[in-house]
Amino acid sequence: MSTPKKKKTPNNNGDAFGNITQHALQHLREVQAELAGRKLEALRLYEPMPLQKEFHESMCSERLLIGGNRSGKSCASFVEDARAATGQDPYDKYPKTDGNIVIVGRNWPHIGLVAYPMLFRAGAFKIIKDEGTGEWRAFKPGDDRTKAKPAPPLIPPRFVKETSWVLKSAGYCQKVTLNNGWVVNFFSSEGEPPQGFQADLVHIDEDINNERWVGEMQARLSDRKGRFVWSAMPHSKTDPLLGLCERAEKAVEDHVENPIIKKYTLRFLDNIAIDEEEKRKNIERWAALGPDELRMRSEGEFTTESTLMYPTYNPSVHILSRDELKAVPKDWTRYVSIDPGHAVMASLFAAVPPDEKYILIYDELYIRHANAAIWGERFKEKVGEQHLYAIIMDMHGGTLRDLGSGRLPHELYSEEMKKRNIRAEMTGYQFIPGSDDIPARTSLVRQMMHIRGDGSTKLKIWEGSCPDLKRELKRYRKKTTTVNGQVFVTDIPQTRGDVHAVQCMEYLCAFEPSYRPPPKSQGPEPWWVKYLAEKQKRQQGGQDSCVILGPCGDLKK
Repeated sequence: MSTPKKKKTPNNNGDAFGNITQHALQHLREVQAELAGRKLEALRLYEPMPLQKEFHESMCSERLLIGGNRSGKSCASFVEDARAATGQDPYDKYPKTDGNIVIVGRNWPHIGLVAYPMLFRAGAFKIIKDEGTGEWRAFKPGDDRTKAKPAPPLIPPRFVKETSWVLKSAGYCQKVTLNNGWVVNFFSSEGEPPQGFQADLVHIDEDINNERWVGEMQARLSDRKGRFVWSAMPHSKTDPLLGLCERAEKAVEDHVENPIIKKYTLRFLDNIAIDEEEKRKNIERWAALGPDELRMRSEGEFTTESTLMYPTYNPSVHILSRDELKAVPKDWTRYVSIDPGHAVMASLFAAVPPDEKYILIYDELYIRHANAAIWGERFKEKVGEQHLYAIIMDMHGGTLRDLGSGRLPHELYSEEMKKRNIRAEMTGYQFIPGSDDIPARTSLVRQMMHIRGDGSTKLKIWEGSCPDLKRELKRYRKKTTTVNGQVFVTDIPQTRGDVHAVQCMEYLCAFEPSYRPPPKSQGPEPWWVKYLAEKQKRQQGGQDSCVILGPCGDLKK
């Protein structure tokens, strides 16, 4: 008679594994808890808005995420960091292991209060348990706020291997090493940028104190074909950010199919995680601070009007279309204005029609790191057969002696014009000094840029020309000063950075160009010009400078 088999019964804990060891059972429960915990990780619950999703999908090497308060820019940019560092980027833009990310904040308090908590502490966004499914998901408008809770850290603790601190009590994190080999580095932009390392992702968050960080960090990405992200409020005081935004905008204007740089502008009002009542309260609060503040914080727009030297500049008004003027007529009076800088040599070409209804800036010459000889060659190409009436030069720059020859720049420029026989009707090979009266010349520019009641203006820029002048006009700002902690805007231009073309425009306007009927025929060069030139040449060569009058013959006879 056989012994009946013993039935497996659930143990005291309710598990259906009667013969499983307690150790194995504990391990199984830990695995189940780990899997359940992973379902609650922030990166799994994150639901990007359409523009955030477009930002994440982009394969551009440089991406700019511009937005005002609570627009979602910080959340999206730090999600990008977390996806890269944990090897969970769905678009495979980064290596899965052994990568290097650099996060640059305004200062160490910014690192401690914003950057580090966004990645390693709960609360990057809110989550709520769905009443229908019972599963956790991202918070949406209409959900009960009382039932919402902060999302877990974007980078879960299970990934963290080691953390190094500058000052732990304040949250000033220096470096976090992850178990997958990725390293997250934090830096304050108040110091000097480090060198000698490579990165897979550089993320600059908000304004920086030292602009050298931008170029240096971009250089750190080259060997590993890394990517550059800058998330910021649209302040106007960071020139590199403005420059990058202009590059991105130009790519859009030029219809570049695969740009290397792209800008995404997030609006506060588009954030679906904020209810309408909260939006209304914030709009009212920002509106009380002024229209510029409202536009910056709500629309994510750069608001430089209050600090711009020429805030009335409007492309729709100040740009003369090619349909209206297909070519500059030969009989218009032409002027040139020159800023002979060492870093940049800028020249503007302007013309005045017979009715003098406007001054048209129709061309520019903008050369970086050149000399008078290079300028001469390029200037000759630009001038061609044009008849110039007068040439104006910034004599402040023109009095700074050349480091090599010790000669004055205006002498060198004049010499290059003589070599190429480029003469102006009024000035010959010489120049009219540009006005040193800054208040007077800027006032004249404002007068000429003033938009009249009929929509016309005295100063025009020809469509499709002068890209550097138009770029500088958008960024040419007044100096600011701080008194007792309050910032005041002066009426003095900020001359740091690229202001060369716009200052050429100031010298031009200060001269007040007018129409002058062109000569009927320029004709050949007067005989005495050639005579005097040959005489000077003989004298410089040590030859006898005497002039023999009468017939030449054998003097020995």
